Amino acid sequence: MILPLDTIKNDLRCPKTGQALDFGIESAQTIDKIFSYRYIDGKPVLIDFETFVMNIEDFFSSMGNSIVARSDNVGPIGKRLRDVISPVHPTSKKNLAAVQRLLNDKRRSRLLVVGGGEIGGGAEPLYADDNIELLSFDIYNSPNVQFIADAHKIPLASHSVDCVVIQYVLEHVLDPQQVVGEIHRVLKDNAIVYAETPFLEQVHEGPLDFTRFTESGHRYLFKQFELIDSGVIAGAGTHLAWSIEHFARALFRSWGIGKVFKLLFSWLQYFDRIIPESYNIDAADSVYFMGRKTKVVISPNQIIPYYQGRNRKRSNLKK
Repeated sequence: MILPLDTIKNDLRCPKTGQALDFGIESAQTIDKIFSYRYIDGKPVLIDFETFVMNIEDFFSSMGNSIVARSDNVGPIGKRLRDVISPVHPTSKKNLAAVQRLLNDKRRSRLLVVGGGEIGGGAEPLYADDNIELLSFDIYNSPNVQFIADAHKIPLASHSVDCVVIQYVLEHVLDPQQVVGEIHRVLKDNAIVYAETPFLEQVHEGPLDFTRFTESGHRYLFKQFELIDSGVIAGAGTHLAWSIEHFARALFRSWGIGKVFKLLFSWLQYFDRIIPESYNIDAADSVYFMGRKTKVVISPNQIIPYYQGRNRKRSNLKK
């Protein structure tokens, strides 16, 4: 269940200094009154604009713009078409069900969703679980977030959550390693992280799209975490469907025609299920990592044996 904002205020921190915050009627301030943060629809905007990708004036003026704000009002037909074109992948459902089971081993767990403006594919049961206290933020306002923040400086106390879920966000941050470091900081000892990130996807979100990861690169990004599981979310078939869409979009200079082509070739995604994992790893649309916070860091000389693609047998590191 998504926690009310009032119940998490004691855990929120100034993104500049890490100080606790005093929440007033018009703004939230640090205890020493040096820094203050405005609200949007009653939600604090806890962003350090000195290091953010947008300046404060552009950010607040764009809250009604698609660069930051989003709308899910596509209607029932639009949602059905979206489910055909971009279905929730079975691996996402399976992995997030595993996360839910791990969290339910405790009487009550606190889960942070990074980039939770939209509920990620397969994550709905986490939101419906009364034993999971859910916090969520994004860089835009939505009904699914309690505060607005930059993942490079997560405005939460250290060691304050039992799990972090971050789906299709790391490609949209300038410094993924810094973001993962922040995730490591806010997690309690032995807590869980689950991430999904693109490998072979064309640019989406326009100017807010920066990087991609191979499956091995994704594992090394989370080098401070003990591996629970990793692999492919969407494979070569999904990547091919994406490529056809963007080829048509570029050829005809039309977003709509690109979507028509993706709909026509959406069946290619189902080949992901019959292509061997090792081949999908080398041509994956997107990959995942599930791990546990640890003090042991994998070394650079461990990442070559870790490789699980078609040119190498699976490493003992995954066992």
